[in-house]
Amino acid sequence: MAAFGDFDADKQSDIFIIRENSEVVIFLADSVKPYFKPKVNITKDILPKGTVITSVVPGDYDGDSQMDVLLTAQSNSRISIFIFWGHNQTLDLSGWLLLNETFTDQPLVMDFNGDMIPDIFGVTTSPMTRVCYLTDRIQKCQNALSSSVKMRIPHSNAFIDLNKDFTAGESTIFLQNLVFSQEEGDVEAAIFKLTKRE
Repeated sequence: MAAFGDFDADKQSDIFIIRENSEVVIFLADSVKPYFKPKVNITKDILPKGTVITSVVPGDYDGDSQMDVLLTAQSNSRISIFIFWGHNQTLDLSGWLLLNETFTDQPLVMDFNGDMIPDIFGVTTSPMTRVCYLTDRIQKCQNALSSSVKMRIPHSNAFIDLNKDFTAGESTIFLQNLVFSQEEGDVEAAIFKLTKRE
């Protein structure tokens, strides 16, 4: 089981499963037996040969109120991102997008700019952090943080709302585990304040 999400907007949680590291099947929830039925299948012949899927992150990445599906795939110690666009409770299997950036580890999906659309944050080449926006299916990637960081692989990260305003605007704090000394393995947490971009 890779993820949960309401893919068909029926207010029931659907299940996203990675099969044999190369395919994704979306099981839609139903109120009658069987309670989960396979509906959408991203098969291995759709993706480039040898693609190994490492995670699935459902979300509305282009802001059209249709659930899209983000796949991460590992190749040669780099993480590639594939986006399959949602369309009328299914996926456009022929018009998927391969992100122009590759990452050193799994990216963090979060609303980086406060527009209520998920963005993709990660490290491309240490210590460079990048964020990619896909609003209206237009790919725009740019430097994310003002200071350089060296992140641990694998890393752990989080974003939290310290002032309880339920927004990702100026008040949201982003935490990132960092490595400051490879020899000693010291780990510290850095806190970055995000500012809403217009």
